Amino acid sequence: MSITAAPEVFTASEDTFRRLRDVRDRAASGALAGDEAYTGGRAEYEAALTRLRDAMRHDLGVERAEEV
Repeated sequence: MSITAAPEVFTASEDTFRRLRDVRDRAASGALAGDEAYTGGRAEYEAALTRLRDAMRHDLGVERAEEV
């Protein structure tokens, strides 16, 4: 990403990676899927992933598809 992506996409990808790593670390420390620490971290990751997808779509000039 850092070589070819637009700055906005790169920033969003780094944030998404960090959030995913945080979820991994919480699971590794013993947090269960129903624990607030895990679900909160998972929600942060999902939000970051949505921002990454939006940044990529914007960079490509593509509108966000309607969700079914």
